[in-house]
Amino acid sequence: MTLENQMFASRLAPAGGSAKGVAFVSPTYTTRGRSTNRSERGKPLQAETKTKLLASMHAGRLVIVCGAGLSMAAPSNLPAAWRVAEASFDKYTLETDPTCNPIMRHDLEAFAQHFVGLHTLQSVFIESLVPWQVFVKPPNAGHAAVADFLVTRAAVAALSANYDTLIEQSAVANGFDFQNSLDGDEATTRFRTQGPLLKFHGCATRDRLATVWAPSQLDEPPIADRIAKSKTWMAANLRQKDLLVVGFWSDWAYLNTLLGTVLDGLAPLSVTVIDLADAAALEAKAPDLWALAHGPQVQFTHVQESGAEALAELRKAFSRNYLRGVLAAGKQAFEATTGVACDPAWLEPPDFDNETLYSLRRDAEGVPAGQPASRSKPSQCEILGVFHLLLRQAGAAPTGLGYDLAGRSVRVVNGAGAVLNQLRTKFIEAPAIAATDIVVAAGATNLPLPGSVVRPGSAGSFIRPTAMGDWYDLDGARLELGI
Repeated sequence: MTLENQMFASRLAPAGGSAKGVAFVSPTYTTRGRSTNRSERGKPLQAETKTKLLASMHAGRLVIVCGAGLSMAAPSNLPAAWRVAEASFDKYTLETDPTCNPIMRHDLEAFAQHFVGLHTLQSVFIESLVPWQVFVKPPNAGHAAVADFLVTRAAVAALSANYDTLIEQSAVANGFDFQNSLDGDEATTRFRTQGPLLKFHGCATRDRLATVWAPSQLDEPPIADRIAKSKTWMAANLRQKDLLVVGFWSDWAYLNTLLGTVLDGLAPLSVTVIDLADAAALEAKAPDLWALAHGPQVQFTHVQESGAEALAELRKAFSRNYLRGVLAAGKQAFEATTGVACDPAWLEPPDFDNETLYSLRRDAEGVPAGQPASRSKPSQCEILGVFHLLLRQAGAAPTGLGYDLAGRSVRVVNGAGAVLNQLRTKFIEAPAIAATDIVVAAGATNLPLPGSVVRPGSAGSFIRPTAMGDWYDLDGARLELGI
């Protein structure tokens, strides 16, 4: 859930340390020790900012901090905290107590604390008044990006003040067994399989009654125990990293002040903030955060853009760099075997949308639709890269499925270390996946099989699966396509 209840986040700050840098996304300007403001409202992430964030990913230094703004973008359109306060207050005054103090209608903390005093925070406020149903919405492009970065470990971790499960939903939709973390011990466990998603305010679907709404909860179990474990984990794992802060700049001044304490405790080397407000508005709303971001030796970047859109841009650059690495891996062998100098244009990946690029990354990893791409860098792809370059040399046009060569659609998957027959079985996908004329498993081994299952007539062809085209290994595909 994307509430701006960062008012409690200060309890999570690791002890000691001062901020070394903060990276936010808004007008783009990067300095060290001082800032030079350049208004770039509505412009996309600039190349310099993308490069910095991608470098941080590959250095294992990027930590994403998610606030309410991430989930307020379409199609999620989750409500701001003041709207949640209104809905909860109006329901309560209509159904139960019309004399309730109207001052609390826009003060979510005070309204929750009112029920603490009545000893009904869980039974009435959390269970009955919080409009949980309005947070059941589809993920947006920002959630998909964060999920991708955590599954591939391009991001070390993500910290979220949101109760919603939209990041988790994005990962699960790609076939990953994704689990969030409610404290530092769980984050340590999750790190074995993914970048942890630490939800320090709680989760809408896991132990909902222990979500944080009132300051008095912070000193009582189980929340106090979770906070202590989270502080220990953050101090050990997230200090001196690069922070990408998305959607945290609240209209509530005291929330901003406490958020500044959290960032200060992590002592980041750089911070990138994504917020649609201009610099003057951000400084006026959050002077402590602004001072933190512009402190000595701070590298600060502010891009004035939707957090979801900026994350989608970063994900696209990440995917294109991955595919560029696949092509580059085959360059030396291509030139050695063909005697042809590689045209630089052949080494550039297509400029497709994020989901298409993600599908091509799956193929480059050798995994079918329904399973996640899990690598941040290409691996075992020399032969795969060679075949891509052979197709490009022959004039094949890149498509969302692979290539079009002389009117025939060609899909290229990474078969390194696989047996062609077994890989083909693995790729029997849902009918929604468009069929291609030819599937080339570059690097796969085509073991002899009984004649009853071999499709005769085409050397190197293996079998015609139900929903896809003919499967070939590298040599068979070159013979079939004449390249």
